[in-house]
This record gives sequence, C-alpha cells and structure tokens, in this order.
Amino acid sequence: MQQTLVSETVTLVLLFLLLLATLSDVTRHIIPNLLNLMILICGVAFQLEMIGLSGLMTAFSGLVVGFLIFIPFYIAGGMAAGDVKMMAAAATLLGPLSAFQAAGLSLIAGMFLALLVVLFKGSLLALLKRYFLIFKTLFFTRKLIYIQPQEGEAAALRFPYALAITTGTVLALAHQSQLGFYHLRELLTGGAL
Repeated sequence: MQQTLVSETVTLVLLFLLLLATLSDVTRHIIPNLLNLMILICGVAFQLEMIGLSGLMTAFSGLVVGFLIFIPFYIAGGMAAGDVKMMAAAATLLGPLSAFQAAGLSLIAGMFLALLVVLFKGSLLALLKRYFLIFKTLFFTRKLIYIQPQEGEAAALRFPYALAITTGTVLALAHQSQLGFYHLRELLTGGAL
C-alpha cells in the first residue's frame, strides 16, 4: 500500500513538472535545466522505490533510449537541446521499453500539433510546395537537400515541443496504468477485464 502511495505521489509530481516545463516552453520557448533535473530525479526515485537498486539501471536505460531517439532531431536542427533533455529525463520514469513508446508517441503528437499550427496559420500549401521541391531534388539529383521555410511561414516558427513530449509521456504512463486509468477502466467495466 505504501509503495503504491509513493509511486502515485512521484508520478503526480512528475506530471506537475512536465506541466511546468510545457508552460515554460509555450510562454518562453525554453525548458529550464533545473526542471529537467527535477524530472530526472523523480524518475530515478520512482525506479528506486519500485524495484530497488536495479531501478538505477532501468532509469539509466530509459534515459539512454529517450536521448538516442531524440538526439538525431537536435543534430538535424529540428528541435532544441532542452527537448532532448526533457525526453531523456522523463524516460527515466518509464524504463527502456516504455521510453521507446513515449518517444514515438511524442513524435506523433508533435507531428499532429505542428500540422495544426500549419493549418491554423494557413501555410499548408507553402509546406507542401517546399516538401515537393525537397523530394523532387532528391529524385533527380539523388541528394537530400533540406529547403528552409520562408520568413513568416508557419514551419519557420518556434514550436514548443515540450507539449508533444508531455503528451507522449502521459499516454505511455496511461498505457502502463501508472495514472490510475486501469483502476478507472476496471471500475467502469465492473472488473470484467
């Protein structure tokens, strides 16, 4: 019972920290290193509480998976270092397999959120033209050349990727039943799972 209370408390603290990081990214376009460090500490504390000292390896493995999935996007210039650090820190709570799931869900959420921004700003046609030129260049020259978006185009705007990371992490936690969704589902179905 006490272990469940501790794990739920740590999960709630992590969700609060993810929310703070998201708010900071949306309003200031920065995810403070202190928040990422606090998220990492929550993840390691959760793993230690749940499985003891072997939890350190689980937390570290999650961190590595989250980092390795997001670092290519940073290197390509598609996201900021704070986004990579946030995904790696959140992945400590998830462990390696769920970190892979959370990172994938974060990338999918980011794609949908970016598409919504493009649609809202009315830049879909410009985006499609730019990617058509990229693929046309690749087809005829066999060279992948990224064409930067024009000034004022929605794709040129800063995107608060913490929102996508939080979404992916919450969905992965829900899948792990660490948010109590399992209990809610069990209650709604009368335990017929």
